Amino acid sequence: MVSEGSHALEKLFFPKNIAVVGVSSSAKHFRPDQGRNYIQGSIAQNFQGRIFPVHPKAKDTLGFKTYARVSDIPEDVDLAIFTVPATVVLEVMKDCIEKKVKFVHLFTAGFSETGREDFAEIEKTMIKMAKDAGIRMLGPNCMGLYCPEGGLAFQPFFPHAPGHTAFFSQSGQMAGQFVYKAADNKLAFSKVVSFGNSSDLSSSDFLDYFLQDEKTKCIGSYIEGLKDGRRFFEIAKKITRIKPLVIFKGGRTEGGSRAARSHTAAIAGSYQLWKSFCKQTGIIAVTSLNELVYTLSAVQRLALPTGKNIAVIGGAGGGSVTMTDVAEAEGLTVPRLSDHTIAELTKIVPPHGTSVQNPLDIGPAMMGEQIFDKLAELLRDDPNIDALIFLQPVGMIKRMGWGREGVDMMIKTTLKGQEIMKKPIIPVVEKDDNEGLDFALMAEERYFQAGLPTFPTFEMAARVVNNLADYQKYRSKFE
Repeated sequence: MVSEGSHALEKLFFPKNIAVVGVSSSAKHFRPDQGRNYIQGSIAQNFQGRIFPVHPKAKDTLGFKTYARVSDIPEDVDLAIFTVPATVVLEVMKDCIEKKVKFVHLFTAGFSETGREDFAEIEKTMIKMAKDAGIRMLGPNCMGLYCPEGGLAFQPFFPHAPGHTAFFSQSGQMAGQFVYKAADNKLAFSKVVSFGNSSDLSSSDFLDYFLQDEKTKCIGSYIEGLKDGRRFFEIAKKITRIKPLVIFKGGRTEGGSRAARSHTAAIAGSYQLWKSFCKQTGIIAVTSLNELVYTLSAVQRLALPTGKNIAVIGGAGGGSVTMTDVAEAEGLTVPRLSDHTIAELTKIVPPHGTSVQNPLDIGPAMMGEQIFDKLAELLRDDPNIDALIFLQPVGMIKRMGWGREGVDMMIKTTLKGQEIMKKPIIPVVEKDDNEGLDFALMAEERYFQAGLPTFPTFEMAARVVNNLADYQKYRSKFE
């Protein structure tokens, strides 16, 4: 946590008291009530302050005394969350000004993103009111905050344990999906924020906060456009030298850019310009939410590869050929092993149905700990190799009837190989619904416990290794 008072956004993520304005007096089946979600989310995250529901008619909400107006609340309010219709936001903002609220978050949508001038004018008026009163505004048109340590969550079933991954997103949907997907990869979170139209607080403000936040070690983002590109550029250059920054940009096509304007009023800009921007600043640019999550998982759990030359262990014959094609299409190289490595492997790998070239077709032999240990030792010393991508044979283990003991042996062998090799070993655990799924899930869980990332496909593994190699090349300029 940033030390008390050291950053202007500290109380946004760690408010002492919150007001939820517009929360329904009772739950309605099949009708989502985001106001109640904010309250239930804070309860689930063990929020340590006071929660004040606000509704003009309700007396009690989820066991909390409910107030007719924000100005009626008898205590100070650090954060007020608006879940009211756009037509009444100016009235609620007046109450917040009277109450001297420090931050407001508008879940409320229906402003400049609609393209209607009259709704955009309401947003402008609201911004001016808040600015003149010294209130900082999150949104409008956003899901808001998730901070386990601060006791905030915009959904009641988000994980409770705090961690070191931060995420900022123009899209509330992407923020929610990110939390679920990242949690599946056993990542935990310092702060997550969805900021919508960013009429006041912007991506640059959050990036600046995460730069200084000691609890945040790795940062992800989904953005559609930048309103203050120069400031973002300068902060990004500082942050990528010490913390990985992985960004999935929406609006990469003409149609996507048009959709971005109607979604969060963002001007997406040229994607070619964006790629150049990332290259200059060390941002790891990705093209899907899955790639973002797997890159964040890898960059926190693997040593960065010093180059793009990889050894591959995979399926025999055609499988190895296609994996090599995939690796090189993703920007990696599958080079010839050194003469010494090939000569030494020839001594220990049975000759029938195998190949000690790269890619390596060594089949069941790789399940033998002694052979894999020797392979790891040789690849460690091979100047032609920077990393190993290893297709885990969970389907074969199931077919051969080796059971859980086979999975245990595979994991033990891989982890020991990682210790020996001293270069990244990247396990690919394919989840085939028809064969070995239970073993794949078991292996994935065990690898996470051991601090090693896994990947669902060889293609994703190759893409992420390429991302990490590019980031290492950028970082090396400052070492």
